[in-house]
Amino acid sequence: MSRKPDRRKSFADVVREVLEQPTVSEPESGGVTDPEGTRWRPSKSSISEGQAHALLKHGARVAWDPCGCGGYCGFTWFGPEEAARLFASGTPTVRNTKRRRGNISEWTADDGRVLVVAEDAVRWADLMA
Repeated sequence: MSRKPDRRKSFADVVREVLEQPTVSEPESGGVTDPEGTRWRPSKSSISEGQAHALLKHGARVAWDPCGCGGYCGFTWFGPEEAARLFASGTPTVRNTKRRRGNISEWTADDGRVLVVAEDAVRWADLMA
C-alpha cells in the first residue's frame, strides 16, 4: 500500500501567503487606527464620488469597508501603489441595490490628513467590487 505524497505547504509558502493578505484593523470607539498607528475619525458621513476622487488627487489615504459595518470587521487599507491605480481609474461608482448600499465617507486624523472610506457596494478600479 503506497502513501499519498505529503502536500503540506512549506514555511516560506505560508509566510508569503500571510504577507500577501490585505491589512485589516479593528475599530476602536470613535474611530480606527491604521497599520502605521494613525488614528482616524469620521468627519463627513457621506461625500460624492467626485469629492472622493478629488481628495485622492490631493493625497488622501484610502480604505475599504467591504461590508459597510463602520469598521467592526476591519478596513482594507490601500497603499500608494493601489491609490495610484484607484486615481487612474477615475471616479468610483456607488451602487445601491435591494441588498447592498454603498457610501463614501471622509475621515480625518489629528494632524489634518484625510482618509476616504468606501463602504460596502462601491466599485473603484479592480480593487473594490
